[in-house]
Amino acid sequence: MVTCSTINLPRHAVGTQHSLKVWRFGEPGSSPKVYIQACIHADELPASLTAAKLLPKLTSADEANRISGEIILVPVANPIGLNNVSLRNHNGRHHLPTGENYNRGFHDVSEEVLKAIDGKMANGPEADTSLVKAEVARALATATPSNEAQALRLELMRMACDADIVLDLHTDSEAQMHLYLDEDHWPQASDLAGLLDASVVMFARASGGGPFEETIAWPYVKAREVYGADAVELPLTVVVELRGEYDASHEFSDLDADAIYRFLCHRGAIRENAGLVPEFTGVAAPFSATDTLTARAAGIVVYTADIGQAVKQGDILAEIIDPLSDDDMVVDRITAAADGIFFARSNQRLAWPGETVGKVQGIEVLAHRTGKLLYD
Repeated sequence: MVTCSTINLPRHAVGTQHSLKVWRFGEPGSSPKVYIQACIHADELPASLTAAKLLPKLTSADEANRISGEIILVPVANPIGLNNVSLRNHNGRHHLPTGENYNRGFHDVSEEVLKAIDGKMANGPEADTSLVKAEVARALATATPSNEAQALRLELMRMACDADIVLDLHTDSEAQMHLYLDEDHWPQASDLAGLLDASVVMFARASGGGPFEETIAWPYVKAREVYGADAVELPLTVVVELRGEYDASHEFSDLDADAIYRFLCHRGAIRENAGLVPEFTGVAAPFSATDTLTARAAGIVVYTADIGQAVKQGDILAEIIDPLSDDDMVVDRITAAADGIFFARSNQRLAWPGETVGKVQGIEVLAHRTGKLLYD
C-alpha cells in the first residue's frame, strides 16, 4: 500500500520549520529495497520534476501489486535549499548559514560498523550483508546532528542506508546525461546507463568531501576490504546527472521517469516487462580521467566547442574575454588535456581564476587528477 509521510527537521529560526515528504511503496523491510531522492542540490530542479513524473508510475504499480520489494521516493530531498533565494537568484547548492555544500559531509559510520561486526562475520554473504545493514542503521540512529543541514543529511541516510539500489537524482550546469557509480558495478550497471541514454559514466569511490551516494556505500566498501569482495553485497549507489539545470521540460522528465521505471522493472523491483534495454554506447572511465577545465584569468566565458562534441588534446574549448584589456581581449584560451567528449560546461558566463567552466571525459587517467576530485 502506498503511504506518504512527513519528517519534520529541527527549527533553524523561530516560526519556521522545514520538512521532508516521503512516499513508500511495496512491503516495508522486503527486498529488493530501492531508494530514490531528487534535488539535494535544491536548484537542480529537473531532478525533482523527473521524480514527480515517477511518482504516479510507482503508485499505479503498487496499486496493481507489482512492487516486489520496497521503494522509497523523496522528490524534494532539500526543502531548506528551496528557500535559498536572494534578489531573485536561487542558490540551492550551499547551506547559507554555514556555507556547506548540501551534498558533502554526510555522516560516515564505517569505523563504527567495522568494530561492531568484528568477530561476527563469515556466516555467508546474505547473513553478513544483513549484519552490516543492521549495524549501519544502528549507528546512524544514534548520531546527533548539530544543525538543520546535518539533520537533513542524517534523515536521508537513515532511509537509504540499507537499500540495495540508491539513485540520487541531480543535474549539472549544462550537460549531457551522465552517471557516477562504483567501478565494481560496471558493466552490470550499463542497463541503467543504456536506458537513460547516458553519454558518460564515471567510476567514483573516494572522490572527497563525503557526498551522499559514496558515503552510503562506504561501510560496505570497507567491510569488503577487510573480509573480501564476496563477503557482503555492495549496494548500487548512483548519481544520475539529468543533463543541465535549464533542462526542465515535460519531454525530458517523461523520458527519464520512464527510463528509471523500466530500470526498476529490469532489476526485479517491479514485476513488469522492462522491454528492450538499449546498449550503452558512451564513454565509461574513472573519474580521474575527467578533465575539469579551469579558467586562469577573469573575464567573460565564450565557448568555442559544443556540448557532446568529440575533442582532441589541445583543442580550444573556451576563451576568456577581458573587455577592458589594452591588448588582445582574449586573456585565456582553455584547452582539452586529452582526447574525449566535452560533456558538461557552466551556464555562468563570468569566470575568475580557478573557476571550473567545463568537463571533458577521456579514457586515460590524468596525472593531475589526484586527491579530492569533487569541487564544492
